[in-house]
Amino acid sequence: MIKETTADEKEQLISIIEQSGQFDADGLKHVSQTMDEHFANPGHALWYTAHTDRPVGVAYCTPEPLTLGTWNLLMLWVEKGQESKGFGSALVEKIEHELIKKDVRLLIVETSGMEAFEAARAFYKKSGFTLEATVKNFFDAGDDKLIYTKQLKNS
Repeated sequence: MIKETTADEKEQLISIIEQSGQFDADGLKHVSQTMDEHFANPGHALWYTAHTDRPVGVAYCTPEPLTLGTWNLLMLWVEKGQESKGFGSALVEKIEHELIKKDVRLLIVETSGMEAFEAARAFYKKSGFTLEATVKNFFDAGDDKLIYTKQLKNS
C-alpha cells in the first residue's frame, strides 16, 4: 500500500535510509530536516510511503525551480530485504499519477555513477526513464551524476 508520508513514520524511514549505508551523518540530517519542513508546511512537495504492516519505502518529489512542468524525484528508497517486491515501482507509479493530475510534463531523477548505484540505474531504465546526461566528477572525484528523464505528457 502507498500512502502520503506522515510525521509518525519519520524515524522508521530515516532508519531505512541510514541502513543503506549510502548517506553520511550530514545527508541523514538533511533528509530529517527536509521531512520536518514538509510536515510543518506541506507546500508543493510529494512524500509517499510504501507499507506492509510497517513503512518499507519512501519517495520524495518536488518541483524543479525555475521550470514549467518539471519535477525532480529527489529520493526513492526501499528497505534492504524489500527490494524487487514492487514497492519502488508502486512509489514511482503513485508519484507519476499525482504529477499527471498536476499537468506535469517532465520527471527527472539524478543518481550516482558509482557501482553501488547500479541497481538504482537499472530500476530507472526499467521504469521508463532515459539517461539524458552525465556530469563528470559531480559528487566527488570519480563519482559522476547521471540524470534520467521521463516524459509524462507531450510538450
